[in-house]
Amino acid sequence: MLERTVPAELAAEYGLRFAGELKAAAEPSAPAPASSRHTLPVTPDLSGLLPYGGLSTVTALPAARTGATSLLWRLLAGPSQAGAWCAVVGLPGLYPLAARSAGVDLDRLALVEADRGQVPDAAGALAAGVPVLVVPSAGFTPKQMRRLAAKSHRSGTAIVWWETRAVDAADARLEVAAVHWQGLRAGSGRRYGTGRLTGCELEVAARWRAGGKHRARIRPYGGVPPGNVVDLGLRTRG
Repeated sequence: MLERTVPAELAAEYGLRFAGELKAAAEPSAPAPASSRHTLPVTPDLSGLLPYGGLSTVTALPAARTGATSLLWRLLAGPSQAGAWCAVVGLPGLYPLAARSAGVDLDRLALVEADRGQVPDAAGALAAGVPVLVVPSAGFTPKQMRRLAAKSHRSGTAIVWWETRAVDAADARLEVAAVHWQGLRAGSGRRYGTGRLTGCELEVAARWRAGGKHRARIRPYGGVPPGNVVDLGLRTRG
């Protein structure tokens, strides 16, 4: 009963819109088959990294990479600006002001608190009424992943797996290969130098399930291309 009533109540109270009601802001980067689903627009810097130029199916973001949260916020910027609700389930400690700086419309962002054991039920309830759903893969068994994927396919919800455990069925995997911070300068005896951060550039590598590799440089918080940077390379979070 919960799965049928919660999305309807959310839609009535907050005006949630289904992915099928939104049109892409730009033409897809590759010809879409006749059976393709509606695609939610992303910002132009990300469109070349996703099949059909936007969010439409299942995307995975390896969470351990430095810069992964910034990439997540940038990924949600386009759909939220287009009026689509984006729900992030079971990921505590996120910083909404960073999301706003990356272009996310906070009026279309729902941060849903849920214990690990409650994440699958919460995600299943939201999948019928929220166009974009971000969930941690560690909270799901393989069977629960398949069940959520099936439900989202029927409703037109795009899933973004916060990949804390490997996901096999992602149509695209976006991985931060390197991070460049602007505003720091070399400092004697300091590992990363001194100064004030004024910008960030991510080198993002994408692999598609259908084949093909793609790369792009994105600046999630805007600004000019970096000049004086510190390269964090392939470091992962400790």
